[in-house]
Amino acid sequence: MLWCRLAFFAAATMLVSAAHAQTTITFRFNDPEAPQMRQALDEFEKANPDIKVTLQRVSWSEAQQQFLREAAVGAAPDVAQFAFGWPRPFSAAGALRPLDDLIQKTGIGIAGWDQFIAKELAFGADGKIYGIPFTTDTWAMLYNKELLKAAGYDKFPTTWADLRAASKAIMEKTGKAGYGFPAGTCGSPTMWFLTNYYIWSKGWAFVDQQPNGGKYFVNVTPDQIAEAFDYYDSYLKQGHNPKANLSVCLWGAPEIVEGMVSGQAAIASVPDSVGIQIINAFKQRFPDKPVPFAAAPHPADANGSRTHLGGRMLSISQNSKYPEQAWKLIRFLTTPEPTFTKHYTNYVQAQRPVMSYERLPHEIAPGYTDQIKTARSWGPYVLGPVSIQFMWNAVGRAAGSAFIGEKTSKQAAADLHEAISKELAKNQK
Repeated sequence: MLWCRLAFFAAATMLVSAAHAQTTITFRFNDPEAPQMRQALDEFEKANPDIKVTLQRVSWSEAQQQFLREAAVGAAPDVAQFAFGWPRPFSAAGALRPLDDLIQKTGIGIAGWDQFIAKELAFGADGKIYGIPFTTDTWAMLYNKELLKAAGYDKFPTTWADLRAASKAIMEKTGKAGYGFPAGTCGSPTMWFLTNYYIWSKGWAFVDQQPNGGKYFVNVTPDQIAEAFDYYDSYLKQGHNPKANLSVCLWGAPEIVEGMVSGQAAIASVPDSVGIQIINAFKQRFPDKPVPFAAAPHPADANGSRTHLGGRMLSISQNSKYPEQAWKLIRFLTTPEPTFTKHYTNYVQAQRPVMSYERLPHEIAPGYTDQIKTARSWGPYVLGPVSIQFMWNAVGRAAGSAFIGEKTSKQAAADLHEAISKELAKNQK
């Protein structure tokens, strides 16, 4: 009899334990909003009591190499946050699990897979899907309305020539810098983005692809690259962008933020996060003054105004033991409510029906909204045979060599064109 009672008790204990059993998955998150994301994960756990999520943190500068190292030994997190361009090379390294079967089984997003932006960057070379676009962002021109008005401008310039003229007028009439951009050549120089915005607006590109999946090619000439370098160099040579910015590399550097907040610079090209930072810093320093800032798209040319669609993807590692649970988390995070409506509110979802900049301060929301409508995916830059990192570094070095007078703009442009052409020829199959 005692044996029966003990057996019954043991069985009951096992049933209770099974009822409360949890699967623990890991989520690697790189953005600064860890407390807010943790709150969203807490809500996920309440809705899915059989799943516990461990939030792992790593900086964006270390995220790429750390994930690849961990994947190589089977220790990568179940779900990871990546930059838009990472799923393709990571899948080629065998580090990611294809998601096609999961998408087919349950669907994804509020309006289906086709409504995600930049989804072409989610595919591997094998044609399978390895990432879900999570958030997106872009850059716009943030400007001081008061300084532009003092220089005789009621509206923001819409062409490159007009932007150049406005910057000159600001300096002449107010003594302040016009367009203050980072011109330095560190490992991740801002000049990579600014050079692309210029050439994209004219219909050129460092790497493009022939129609219908044809070969990749360099779609800009040395003279056209030199034109872009000369355009930006003219601001430095004439003093309308402080020469001190030759030592500044990053778009959110303190020098750029302070220049705008203090009113020493009138215009900056910045992502939305830096735009918010500038406005918040101004309000803290000048609580009794109205915010003087607004935003507008970058100058347009024959191909319109073109910036890039930045953003993040969510992927499942190849070594995940719990892909079904990891997929549940991804589906939860890509649904607006509650992640984006209550917690992770600094970001725009990468789905067309909800891709809105309404969350931004009202002074700059319209300008960023107009810009993101004409922003483009990196496309061939990610899918082609020349890595973005290679081009990013090469463009920064070439622009810097022209700005400091080490080379003429034509020499720097010719060397850059040759370097990208050789890399493309070497890697294209």
